[in-house]
Amino acid sequence: MKIENIFTQFKKLKVIVVGDAMLDSYKIGNINRQSPEAKVPVVDVIKKSTKLGGAANVILNLKQLGVIPVLCTVIGDDENGRDIIKKLEKNDLETSGVIIDPSRKTTVKERIIVDNKHVVRIDEEIKENLNEKTRSKLLSKINEKIKTSDILIFQDYNKGVIDNVLIDRITSKKKIFISVDPKNKNFTDYKNIDVFKPNLKEITKSLKINNPTLENLQSIGKKFMKKNSINHLMITLSEEGILILSEKEVSKHDIFQSKIVDVSGAGDAIISLATILFYLKLPQKFIGEICNVTGGIVCNYSGVKAIDPKELIKKTKRYNLDLYL
Repeated sequence: MKIENIFTQFKKLKVIVVGDAMLDSYKIGNINRQSPEAKVPVVDVIKKSTKLGGAANVILNLKQLGVIPVLCTVIGDDENGRDIIKKLEKNDLETSGVIIDPSRKTTVKERIIVDNKHVVRIDEEIKENLNEKTRSKLLSKINEKIKTSDILIFQDYNKGVIDNVLIDRITSKKKIFISVDPKNKNFTDYKNIDVFKPNLKEITKSLKINNPTLENLQSIGKKFMKKNSINHLMITLSEEGILILSEKEVSKHDIFQSKIVDVSGAGDAIISLATILFYLKLPQKFIGEICNVTGGIVCNYSGVKAIDPKELIKKTKRYNLDLYL
């Protein structure tokens, strides 16, 4: 099978992304002096920008891949929330699943960047769970979208949109292929899941793995999968690559390059691509290898960047990944 043929199959798929949408704000500048007010550097800002972040970045990645995505989330009735709506519309992304709650603040992550490196990050957010009324509205939207969709992705950033009640209402009566990019708060609440993709820090903290060797990750991970009815456990290990566990197969995938400029958005890109590939039942070895390539591409850029399918296909061919198909 040719790599291009796989991407052609993406175009017929409809994917719901449920989770915490946010605005990624960037101030890029230079440091040429110290502040006279305190022993801190002064950043002279030369460029400012904002991008879709969190669950909103996932649907941007999915659109880049060619699928039909829809975002189901809750944002605040504020300038940042309106900016998210404008950016979704500018990218021809559906906004019918976005609920505005005046009692909440839209999450913003502001990054100060100097010489392509983060100097500091400033967060504005509310982490409390949704109130019952807003959660009910969100569930109604999700249930409506499930009727005409193939896949649902939980993109959990611990910002309150996803809680154990929402998870249970969707997964207990499973009617759709489900994948999860988890955070610690709801980590063990996800059950009946097709793809579960934590990073190393998240799984070691949530499952209390004191010595996270590959052997321990495999042993404890398998028990967690069985307990929570998870079909595929995909653990991203940063510069150590990816570990994938399934009922009949365990595979470790090393990265192709070590240069990392910025890890922001890498998890969003990987969960987007991995979910589709697992849904299409492609070989696990191929999925692990191409997801490593994807993460490497995204990490080569400063700031959040969505997948470029042309660049991905080019590098996939360079590494002869079609051999795994």
